[in-house]
Amino acid sequence: MLDQFHPCIHYFIENIVDVKADSNCGYCAIAGLLGMGEDSWSLVRNHLLKELAQWSDEYIHLLDDIDRYEELKRSLLVDGLSMVYNFFVTYSWINFI
Repeated sequence: MLDQFHPCIHYFIENIVDVKADSNCGYCAIAGLLGMGEDSWSLVRNHLLKELAQWSDEYIHLLDDIDRYEELKRSLLVDGLSMVYNFFVTYSWINFI
């Protein structure tokens, strides 16, 4: 995939992760670059969801709208799964670190 970038920036590109194209491909790439494996995309989304919750006031201020903040939170939920799933994902993420 390096050939898809202009040669002048090849020096700055350290890692390329080629993931299957689906609605979670960005999260798969992040998980892959973190050494977690592409299948850990849901852990990345859950970690981002926890980040939003921890710094909610700052994100609401940054987004300048509580509705946009809530929409962002909903977009990170994994298929609308319950809090039980998020608990186990969080537990797995903590044990991974």
